[in-house]
Amino acid sequence: MTDYSSHIGIIGGGIAGLTAGCALRLQGIETVVFERAHEISEYGAGISISPNALRLLKKLDIKDELIKSSFIPKSAVFNHLNKKLRDIHTEVVTSSRQKLIQVIYNKYIELGGEVIFEHEYVNLNQDTCEISFNNGHSYVVKHILACDGIRSSIRQQYFSSSGEPVYSGYSAWRGIGLSSSKQVQFYFGPGSHIVSYPIDDEGRTSFVGVIKTKESAGDSWKMKGSKADLLEDFKNYDENVFSILDSSADIYKWDIYVRPPLKSMCTKNITLLGDAAHPMVPFLGQGGCMAIEDAYTFAALAGRSSSDYKNTQILYQKIRLKRNNKIHATSMMQGKLNHIENSVLVFLRNLILKYTPIISIRLRGIWDYDVDEEIKQL
Repeated sequence: MTDYSSHIGIIGGGIAGLTAGCALRLQGIETVVFERAHEISEYGAGISISPNALRLLKKLDIKDELIKSSFIPKSAVFNHLNKKLRDIHTEVVTSSRQKLIQVIYNKYIELGGEVIFEHEYVNLNQDTCEISFNNGHSYVVKHILACDGIRSSIRQQYFSSSGEPVYSGYSAWRGIGLSSSKQVQFYFGPGSHIVSYPIDDEGRTSFVGVIKTKESAGDSWKMKGSKADLLEDFKNYDENVFSILDSSADIYKWDIYVRPPLKSMCTKNITLLGDAAHPMVPFLGQGGCMAIEDAYTFAALAGRSSSDYKNTQILYQKIRLKRNNKIHATSMMQGKLNHIENSVLVFLRNLILKYTPIISIRLRGIWDYDVDEEIKQL
């Protein structure tokens, strides 16, 4: 069996795990990714990548390849139900999770990285850094990056304040259809909101509709729903808003889960990245971006620390914990603002959105974040 004792073992081949693999290999650090599926795959949900993450993808030589198969909308339009409030300039790249992961995976393989498929994590020995899998195989590595998502088994086993995944109170519909739109479209309504955006030059458009509800439908990402049920959930909106879905092969509904913010993202030989560390509601479009920031930060620190992973963990924790917890809290607050039902508060929110630069100011506070500058200051 191959000796990986000098490698970082990465559990999970999603955005966080593959980005970490790329960033670490560019630092000259050996890596191996263990993925439970039989191939790299991701369902075709839309994703937007904002400047804070795009700058890092550029440094990893991934951004240009992503853009080739994605879309760059020039503006975002904000509406209350069927009435336009305003539009703003935007700097995001819109794509699908499937495309993003494929591009990162291709770069990782190009850099000489290795992915071992059909390896589902079972347990590990922190003292020896040995990871065991459900197929009976086990490997000794030098350090472990847990990138195994919101239901991370590693987080559950080795982080005492982990907390179980809990229903956030939000459920969402999604689909990908065709439209002629070239903009990001936001629609606010009572107890709900909708966002859609093109994800390529062929007119493929992502649709996500979110409702506030106490009724949990289940957390499966693959649970199909009907357009009739969707329209019932969003009956206050003009039906033209949903025309995108007429050409969507399938419509899915899922519940959005979160976990309590951690006080630590690191323990002996184990570091958490991405959703394993900080699953959050998606109302700022920062879940994938935070995973990219985590991965880049850990790798940059590991490179500067000459693979002293204990010191790397200390610095990583100082940089990432505050940032991730702030975005987590801000995302939750954004959900409340999106779903206001009181007519007076709706009027005030719309007035502020229409006549002040509040949206741009809030976004700039997130988008202007510079990981490398933070590392230098630290």
